[in-house]
Amino acid sequence: MSTTEPLFRIVRGQADAEELAALTAVLTVLAQRAGASAEPAAPRPAAARWFRLERNAGFLASHSWQTAS
Repeated sequence: MSTTEPLFRIVRGQADAEELAALTAVLTVLAQRAGASAEPAAPRPAAARWFRLERNAGFLASHSWQTAS
């Protein structure tokens, strides 16, 4: 056994094995959440690199308001 300090301790009262297991589970989940948010996220592209063909008219007349000026 190592002589390191415990990660948490019960200050008042006496916790049984089930209560200690529940406390350990909650603290483990909280530590995992904190660790997951600390990692830098991959940068997201500013705009989608695709477009829906069904939203594209296919043909625009030269005098249409949708053509570029």
